[in-house]
Amino acid sequence: MSGRLADVFGRRGALWVSNSFCMAGWLMIAFAQGTWSLDTGRFFIGVASGVTSYVVPVYIVEIAPRKIRGVLSAISSLVMCASISSTFLVGSVISWQKLAFLCTIPCVLEFAGLFFIPESPRWLCKNGRVKESEAALQRLRGKSTDVTKEASEIKKYMDNLQEFKEDGFFELFKPRYFRTVTVSVQLKL
Repeated sequence: MSGRLADVFGRRGALWVSNSFCMAGWLMIAFAQGTWSLDTGRFFIGVASGVTSYVVPVYIVEIAPRKIRGVLSAISSLVMCASISSTFLVGSVISWQKLAFLCTIPCVLEFAGLFFIPESPRWLCKNGRVKESEAALQRLRGKSTDVTKEASEIKKYMDNLQEFKEDGFFELFKPRYFRTVTVSVQLKL
């Protein structure tokens, strides 16, 4: 679901959807009067977490210069783990309603911040919006940076990518993928 959402609405669009679910979920938990709203809020937060855990690394890799992609991805993972740990620690000393209100704050800040970041140049190029892709890349690299070489590399890569047929979900059940799927599932356990 996350991949399709990010492909259809873009990386920023998927993050807006994710943040909307996250804010709604935390607010439902904060104002919960019964188990139904707690469960629904938790479900919304789970959806938001799933989308975010896919889209953020993809967006970072797509906007980062090649030399620092790995470092930025690692920092993203570190911040995510630190946030979860902090929430656990704060939740041990305040009520769950107050914690839910506090957890809404980063969602609101990120939602507002999404107005100021450009869409992924790769996603724009993949969707035939080459001029917008170049403008987004220029915005990311700075006005004084020449982005023509990087923009042409992105366009060439995306053109080559369009030639390959994307495998569907049911491809995972073919015998040739058995070992790969087994290892992937075991790593998540």
